[in-house]
Parts: sequence; C-alpha cells; structure tokens
Amino acid sequence: MLIKISEVTIYEQNYVKLTKFDIKNDCWNSIKNSIRKFQDTEFKEQDENSITAEWVAFLSSLTDLRDLKHFYKFKWEYDAAAKQKIIENNENLKLLRGEGSKIELKESDFDNLKNLGFSKLILTSEQERDLKFLLSKPHGANFSVQGSGKTAVTIATHLFLRNDPKIKANSLLIVCPKNAFLAWEDEFNACLEEGCILKKEGLTELTGSYESLKTKLNSKSRNFIINYEKLINNSNLVAGFIQKNRVHFILDESHKIKSELAQRSQAVLNLAYRLNFVRKDILTGTPAPNKREDINSQFNFLYTGAEYEKKNKRFWARTTKRELKLPEPSINLIPVDMTKAQLILYTNVLDPFIESLKLNSTVNADNYIKLRRSIIKLIQISSNPILVTKKQEEEGEIIPGDTIDFDLHRALSEEDRNGGSAKIRFACSKARELAKEGKKTVIWSYFRDNIAKISQELSDLKSEYIHGGVQVGNDEDEINTRKNKIKKFKEQDCMVLVANYASCAEGISLHKVCHDAIYIDRSFQADQYLQSVDRICRLGNQSPKNIYILQSRTPIGFQNIDLKVSNALKRKIDMMGRFLDDADLINMSLSETKGKSPIDKNISYSHLQEIINDFLSKK
Repeated sequence: MLIKISEVTIYEQNYVKLTKFDIKNDCWNSIKNSIRKFQDTEFKEQDENSITAEWVAFLSSLTDLRDLKHFYKFKWEYDAAAKQKIIENNENLKLLRGEGSKIELKESDFDNLKNLGFSKLILTSEQERDLKFLLSKPHGANFSVQGSGKTAVTIATHLFLRNDPKIKANSLLIVCPKNAFLAWEDEFNACLEEGCILKKEGLTELTGSYESLKTKLNSKSRNFIINYEKLINNSNLVAGFIQKNRVHFILDESHKIKSELAQRSQAVLNLAYRLNFVRKDILTGTPAPNKREDINSQFNFLYTGAEYEKKNKRFWARTTKRELKLPEPSINLIPVDMTKAQLILYTNVLDPFIESLKLNSTVNADNYIKLRRSIIKLIQISSNPILVTKKQEEEGEIIPGDTIDFDLHRALSEEDRNGGSAKIRFACSKARELAKEGKKTVIWSYFRDNIAKISQELSDLKSEYIHGGVQVGNDEDEINTRKNKIKKFKEQDCMVLVANYASCAEGISLHKVCHDAIYIDRSFQADQYLQSVDRICRLGNQSPKNIYILQSRTPIGFQNIDLKVSNALKRKIDMMGRFLDDADLINMSLSETKGKSPIDKNISYSHLQEIINDFLSKK
C-alpha cells in the first residue's frame, strides 16, 4: 500500500499529484475528502488511481493525512520537489508554534532601526515599550488607542522580522477596511527611507477582479493590502501566495472578527488554521466593544486552537490617551424636543414594540428580525421621522418604509421641507455657530438620507458628505471620492463633513483641522462610536475637543431609545475599560450619565395623549 506524491506543472502553475498503488477505496476516499475540505475548487481526477490538487490544500490537510496513514498502514514517497515543499512547510510550522520567532530587543536595536530603512529616527517611549513587548511574543496584539502610532510600530516590527536570520520574513500581507488603505500607504511612505528594499517593493492593493488579483499575486510584488470583503471572495488565491512565502500577516481593526460566526471571521480564521505565517499581528483600539468574549476569536487567530481565559496573562500592548497626555474630550448630551408629529409616530411604533417584547420575552430567530427593525425605526424616528415613510439603507441593509396616516405624513413632510427634523435643525444651527468661530465640524449619522439632507442644508458652508455610496478613490483627479472629499475638508474652506460610521469611523484622521463632532444618532455598537470619536481625538493636536450628542426628549414614563442606546454604550465602554485597565475609557463611560435627562419631567404620558388628541382633532 503506497501513495506517491509529486509536483506537476499545469498551465504554468505548480500542483501536487497523488498516485495510489494498491490502496483500498475507503482509504482513498478518505484521503480525497481530507484534501477537498481545504480546496475551493474541485481537484482533478486524472484517472481512477491519481488526483491533482492545489499545494495549499494538500499542505493544509497534512495532519489529517498523517492520521489516515497511521490508521490504514500505507506508505508514501515524495519526489525531490515535493519533499522540499514538505521541509519548508515543517520549518514554517516551527515558526507558527513560536519556535525561534521571538526577538529580544536591546537598546542598541532601536538605534539600528535607521540602518534597517526606518526613517522615523525617534519612536516615542511608549512605542519603543510596545515594540519590545510585541516582539517578545511569537505573535502580537497592539490595542493602543487611535493615533498612538500602531502602524509605525507594526512597520518597525516587520523590518526586524525581515532582518532576523532565524525568521527571514519576505512578504507582508495586511487585511483592513478599504478606507484604511490610504492611511497604510501614507505611513508606509513616511516610515521608510527611499533606499529601503521594503519601500522599493511597495505595497500593492489587491483590488479588482479575480483574474486581476491572480495576476498581482503571481507578479514580483511581495507586499499586499486587501480588505475583508475581498478576502472572503478570494481566500484561496491569497492562501496560495501565503503558502509559497514567509508572510507576516497583519489584521488591522481586528475587532471586525469579534463574532466567530460572521463570514469575515470565518474567512480569516480559516487562513489562520490552514496556513503557516512567520508572524501574525492584530491591531485595534477597541478589541472588546460589546463583551469580554469578543476577544476570543482574535486570540484564536493569533494562537490557533486556543481560547482566551481570565487566567491568561496579558498578551497585548496598549498605549492610553492618558500616557499620550491627550486632553479628554468634552462630551455634551443635549436633549432635543420632539415635534408633535414626531411624538405621534414614535408612539405608533413604540407601543406595539413594547407589546411584542412582552409576548416574546426570549429573542429567537423568528422574532429577531422584526424586533431589530422596530429598534431601527425608533432610532430613525428619534433622528429624523421622515425616514420611516420610505425605504432606507442602513449600513447596507434595506429597511422597508411604513404606510402612515395621510395627515401625519403631510405634517412630517412639511417639517422636512422646513429644514428637517428637530435634531437636524439643531445640528445645522450648531455647525453654523461653530463656523462663525472658524471651527470645522464633523456630523455623524447612520442613515444616508440624513447625510444627504444635512449636507444640502449646509451647502452654504461648502459641506461634503461621505457614505457607503461614495467610492474610496485613488486618482487625484476624481472629484467625488472619499479621498478628495476628505482632502477638501482638510485643506479648503469646506467647514462641515457629514458622514456615517461604516465609511469614516476607521482609518481617517481629522484631528489637525477639526475639534468638534455632532451625533445625530448612534447605535448599540460601541466600537463604531469610539472609533468615530477618535477621528478628532488623536495625537498631534492638543486643542480642546467637543462632542455633542443629540438625544430626543420623551415624556416621563416613556421608553426613550436614545437613553437606551446611551445606557448600553455606557455598560460596554465601562466593561472594555476595565478589561484593558484603561481609566480613560471608564471615565468616558461615565460621561453617558452627565447630561440633562432626555426624559421630560414636565410632560407625562397623559399629557402626551392630550397632544395626540389635539393633533388628531385637526383633521
């Protein structure tokens, strides 16, 4: 019983060929099934005695194959090329286990960074501390706050990996949100000397079609940057490149994989389980935005098969805002009165929602979508009630509009024509007030129609807007790209930038020109809120920062969606602050209770009913 393993070339691509000699069918089928688990495309069966598969699939299935070899008592033989592949794979496995992948830095090593091509001669004491800590581990987690220089530390890490005789990293692969591409490329250029080999190699964006990615990965390029969505659809191509090189794998904004069931998490974890990396690093300022368990999948990415437990020692580096001597932002919770029509619509949605909660005390698959949409509607009504009268796109999801009473719709439409909802009018007024003082403002909302409306109302301030429908852009001549809109906001007389969280909360720095932010609405996602705050609260500008959070006022005894969001964010931010031992986050959580209550103590539920009756009597 023998299996011969050889390397074959098909259409200029190398594959592994398995040929059986006197192997029973059940054994052969088990071997094929083991390899098939790790191959996106079906392998070729040249005849009944041989198969041709991708190297990445074969190498990924080696553990299973060795178990089958022991169970069925067969032997295998390699040709010279296949044997070399196995040797390289075993060497990489040693690195994966952390054998020889740690680097103990001395003070002289920091002085030597320039000789390695690092042009930023002086790292901060916090960056040096973090770099030393990270390289003492086989894989690293940098949870420092936004703007603290995580990217620079990571580039310095890679230079050490390239020049260490035991590790010899030759490639860099960065996975991050698409809007962070420009930040990485800018830092890449800023950190590296012109003559540095890494800079000469450059950073290639993995964008475009499947064939385009295939061409780039098979080119002479060694360093790549790809977004999470593109990785999901092209993981097999990326895996093939990784298997052939000594790759330093970086996961930026790693909280994106906090949910192990999410598609992006599965794609990333699958690579971590299947492939060998000389090192893996994760970067995020918000590693546990909802609960402590959010850390599990990130830890599992670094150390495959492991799960983080409280007893585990701290495995991350973190520089806090307090260490950077950044001033705490002034957070202002501002109650905004609802209009009569807004209150009525809020009641029409809230009452059946509360009844539904009473009937469905346990959230399950059947009622989850319905309950979630009700919560989104309440946030919409609090933000801008006209939103619920038509279909809306909220973070890429279409939310159906409602058919409402004609007179109510007319009243809401009239409000919309006269400057928008109460929150929008307040935000526009505040932005104009700040503009008169020469201050630029960023205004945040989840909903595209809000963004378009506010931008239109503030056209006199030459406002710009960014949402998911605005392309990132690479060409300086492209006018309506995120890149150029941000450039206008930073460099020209544009006084207002209106944005949603998905498009702008990560990878963009506004702190040098903008110190004021207004929130029309927020969700229960603490990571997006914290990331958005950090667009203006970063190292490099010590000016006072002001955060204005608008909360719709409701009658006493009435459930207030903005207060519910605020309370949830308080719990989550406090939890993460205690987990990371970060007093700044704990203090920030306390700010959620310092504003005036959005519950109107002067209006009871009975008073609300009087308002509704008064409104209805005008029919």
